[in-house]
Amino acid sequence: MSHLWTWVETLSGSGALVLSEDESRHVAARRLRVGDALTLFDGHGRRAEARIEAIAKRAVEVEVAEVTEVPRPASLPVLASAIPKGERLSSMLQTMTQLGVGVWQPLVLEDSVVRKIDPQAKRLRRILVEGCKVARREWALEVRPVCSLDAAVAAASGRGPIFYADREGAARALDPAASVVLVGPEAGFSESEFRVLRDADAEPRTFAPHNLRIETAVAAAAVALQLGRGSEGGPDGD
Repeated sequence: MSHLWTWVETLSGSGALVLSEDESRHVAARRLRVGDALTLFDGHGRRAEARIEAIAKRAVEVEVAEVTEVPRPASLPVLASAIPKGERLSSMLQTMTQLGVGVWQPLVLEDSVVRKIDPQAKRLRRILVEGCKVARREWALEVRPVCSLDAAVAAASGRGPIFYADREGAARALDPAASVVLVGPEAGFSESEFRVLRDADAEPRTFAPHNLRIETAVAAAAVALQLGRGSEGGPDGD
């Protein structure tokens, strides 16, 4: 039976633990009772089963069983993209989490609309936690500080193929040995950015015959990476 996944900031060992006010409200909203089971996780690879011991108005106390250390999943390339606006960012990050992306590198490009994001912001953490709950995933998506295209390409140089989303590219699965997959804004990469990509021998890949929103292209790239991993006989392929 699948238990309610509940986030805790620190999951260090067995014993009594009081959930945060937000998580306690979430448990109460699900009408859970004393004795019901929960699955706790911290977003850093630790997971534990727990039982509800007491329910108060703003605090739920649980008894934690043995903590399991879950290895970080097999490494996939960094997925780097322009930053979507508003709730589109939330949708994109949750989709990336569900599709197994390990690292998101936000980019500031010449035609970017959103040009900054705080990886440590509480709102962002809530988005990543909710993604883990939906995906039943112990490791939260890693969000890196914003950087330029030049910096992202330089960091990936020499570590494997570099791919970027472009309608003129080949339509095929992405090589999971890639070091980074780059997605630009809806307006596309600028001429100077295309020069950076060409100088890095980056390869274009298309995911649809039409223009895509940032979050749609990112989701398509994540799927293409999973298909590439499966075709190499990885854990998702037969």
